[in-house]
Amino acid sequence: MKKISLFLIFSLLLAACGADTNEETINPTEEEVIIFTKGLGKSTSEYVSNWNKLVSEISNDEDTLLFFSINPDEVRWATPQQQILFYQFGKSENNPIAFAINLLVEEDIVYSVEFFTPAVSDEISSQRTKLFFLLLIAMADDTLDKEERESVLNKLGLYDDVSSPDQVRGSLTQNNIQYIIEPIIDNGLIIGLNLYTTKVDN
Repeated sequence: MKKISLFLIFSLLLAACGADTNEETINPTEEEVIIFTKGLGKSTSEYVSNWNKLVSEISNDEDTLLFFSINPDEVRWATPQQQILFYQFGKSENNPIAFAINLLVEEDIVYSVEFFTPAVSDEISSQRTKLFFLLLIAMADDTLDKEERESVLNKLGLYDDVSSPDQVRGSLTQNNIQYIIEPIIDNGLIIGLNLYTTKVDN
């Protein structure tokens, strides 16, 4: 079977890899320094607050801020045991393409994050997917710079050529953070990707 790029399967990172994108970018100018605190290992309220601070530091575009920020009033417990907090991005757009995040919690401390992105073919959704992935990596490890965050995506296999959809997967443990990316496949087609970030013990 002819090898095909993950970008062609998933349209992921396609437009955002080379040139600057519209407003939705995580690339500040060379002079700008992003100052924020990671979220893994922090309380749920700190995670949400730090996420929103990071979003506000990478963009001042109102639409981007609205889409990527987490509205604390819309965060919901997914289980009666209060172990998973759920949030869906872009609900105000009434868009069937839903980006969703789960915060896995123990005693109000976020130890792991699951993020779902649907398989998309339009440029805007592809740009949003890349920005979400970079945000998640930054929230997991605030010691990484822009190139190191991109390197995590590369090591997870997002730039690899694959011959079948179930090969779109990878894992990496770095700085006591485990990153896993897995495809969601239905009838041989990728319908989405899950990205997991988990704080691991030394």
